[in-house]
Amino acid sequence: MAINGLGNSNITSMNASRNLWQASKNKSKAMQSLSSGLRINTGKDDPAGLMISEMLRAQMSGLGRALRNTQETNNAMSIAEGGLSSVSSMLTKMKGLAVHSLNTGVTGKSQVNANQMELNSALQTIQRVVGTTNYAGNNLLDGSRDFSFDASDSDAILDASASRITSVNGTSTGDVPISFAGGQEVQAERAYVEADFGASTLDATQEFTVTGMDGSRSYSFAAGTSIEDMAAQINSNTSSTGVNAYAIRDDGTGATSLRLASTEYGSSEAIRVDQITGTGFAAQGASVSDRGQDATLNINGQEVTTDGLTASMSGDVSGRVSFNEGSTTSTTIAQTGYDQDELTDATANREASLTNVRGGMQLQLGEGSGGQNRETVGLGNFSPNQLGQVEYNGETYSLNDLYGGGAASLQHNPELALRIIDQAISDVSSGRANIGAYQANALDTNANNLMVAIENTTATESGIRDADMADMMTSYVKNQLLENSSLRALQATQMNASNVLQLLGVPGR
Repeated sequence: MAINGLGNSNITSMNASRNLWQASKNKSKAMQSLSSGLRINTGKDDPAGLMISEMLRAQMSGLGRALRNTQETNNAMSIAEGGLSSVSSMLTKMKGLAVHSLNTGVTGKSQVNANQMELNSALQTIQRVVGTTNYAGNNLLDGSRDFSFDASDSDAILDASASRITSVNGTSTGDVPISFAGGQEVQAERAYVEADFGASTLDATQEFTVTGMDGSRSYSFAAGTSIEDMAAQINSNTSSTGVNAYAIRDDGTGATSLRLASTEYGSSEAIRVDQITGTGFAAQGASVSDRGQDATLNINGQEVTTDGLTASMSGDVSGRVSFNEGSTTSTTIAQTGYDQDELTDATANREASLTNVRGGMQLQLGEGSGGQNRETVGLGNFSPNQLGQVEYNGETYSLNDLYGGGAASLQHNPELALRIIDQAISDVSSGRANIGAYQANALDTNANNLMVAIENTTATESGIRDADMADMMTSYVKNQLLENSSLRALQATQMNASNVLQLLGVPGR
């Protein structure tokens, strides 16, 4: 029989020894947490917490790298935009040279030649800027970072050369289906008005002012003037009014009607004729006007309204799609035949698609492996042979044609040179705007989101893994006291055992 824990087994001593071991272990654990700052130092401290913490740490690493990726991309875009800013400055200077060369009343040949030499130098500068604007060894402006694609277009509605893709979501296949239902209500139209004079020559004086999107011109045509001559004189001022004139309804005796139409399609186009003398377009003192119309199509499953013959697409694939005007006998998505007796409406269904989209700059802007964390963007080709493309007499011209001896040089055709420069300025401005919009709307927003995610993920991981220093200090002090108490208790049990042995007459050791 054991009395007060004494017997063959010293239970009291064992209990004190166990409590001492537990207190020492807890004290050591508290000391480890105090020295490391972590509540979880090994898996046995909190297996589930360790697993969650490690996953959060991996996520934090990915978020940090994604933030740096976003910042690097922003830097690359800023370099590209800076290069385009230099190109824009050159183009602005070139426009001044072209405008001066058009002042033929006082500008001599030697001055035009001097302007051409300066323009040649500006073109070479543009080519150099485009060729040397790069980031990490990759050129940004020569088209090597742009998208390319194929077109499935049996109905010939697409102007693929003028279409451009700016970005592709990482989850997209890149295919863009396009459909046009057909009909007067959804077709693209020019603004137009017309006058039927009933004969091939005027029987009375006609005076009127034509106002288009590019300006106004007043005309006075005497009795006996042919409709064809009226159209020719109005067309000589197309560049300053934005209005084309057509002599139509030829019944074998000459055209009897005059149709005026905007040079471009869309609701932003307008034309007005103010009748001063005569009653050709309207009553004397009155006016007649018209606006164009945009087309409505379905692009990639979304209903889209064009801007004339150009449509913006957004979503998984973003960019701009351009459409062909069509011909007098075969329309695409637009009313045609403005130079014919009868206009032709685009009433047929049309379908096309952009396929096999490739190229661009692949950007990893998120921490995960899914496509939603990845995006591909494109930077256009701003080389002089691509900038400022305009149609003139059935041919396409660009900045390269402005060099001395070229078809659009200042000595040869300063009017065409000015048109090309204006288009190039528009191209570069559009490129800069696209870059700026991507930086502001995508990159800056993504960076802000990533920083918030890093902050919150870090806070969550810290709450799971980091030590509460006050709690650990309390635990350390408590276990130190318990350790001391257990040592005292163990000593006491040893003393009790010695006293029992003395009572039994057993000499102590």
